[in-house]
Amino acid sequence: MGLFVEFEPEENSDARRPEEPSLSQKFPLSNSSGSSPARPPGPVALSAADMDKFEQHFSALFEKSNFPGPDYYEFWKMMETLEAHVKDENARMQAVYATLSIQGLTKNKLIESAAQYKQIIEKDRAEFEKAANDRAATEVDGRHQQLKDMEKKMADNAALIQQLTKEITEAQAKTEQLKAQMAEQEEKIVANRQGYQVACEAMVRKINTDIQKIETSL
Repeated sequence: MGLFVEFEPEENSDARRPEEPSLSQKFPLSNSSGSSPARPPGPVALSAADMDKFEQHFSALFEKSNFPGPDYYEFWKMMETLEAHVKDENARMQAVYATLSIQGLTKNKLIESAAQYKQIIEKDRAEFEKAANDRAATEVDGRHQQLKDMEKKMADNAALIQQLTKEITEAQAKTEQLKAQMAEQEEKIVANRQGYQVACEAMVRKINTDIQKIETSL
């Protein structure tokens, strides 16, 4: 399943080795007319690289799961091989079935084996969904939680910055107020000091004068 859920860069799909037939020559990934690869319904469009990736996956899956003797797998392999030579699908089916029936293929076996290949695909689909969900849990859900944590952290930091900015603004205003109060108090202290010195000197002069008067008058 890593082929689908890892999303690693694929090699050039045009570099397929000549001895490797595409899956359209092995199993029915084309429509009944054989004109173009089958596409899933919906907006998803498969690129050539994606199609090659899926072909390789299902080719390996069907090769590994191929049952002994002729069955639906061999039937469709031969159907695809003869397509270029026998355009009429009904005639091609009759010819392929006649050939494989000599090797022991029956209609019941053909239908039963087709159903078995459907089960193989469904099992593979379930494994793919599990692998995709597991990867989503680790890669998407984990990052989603990280995203929520980062958004909360940014919101908290923004609130903290707003609070700190408010405190800085208030502190700046308080600083200017304190500076003005300090200057005012310094002016008062200077004025009081100067006033005291003047009054002090006057009192000393008066006392000196009184002493002189007492000495001369008494």
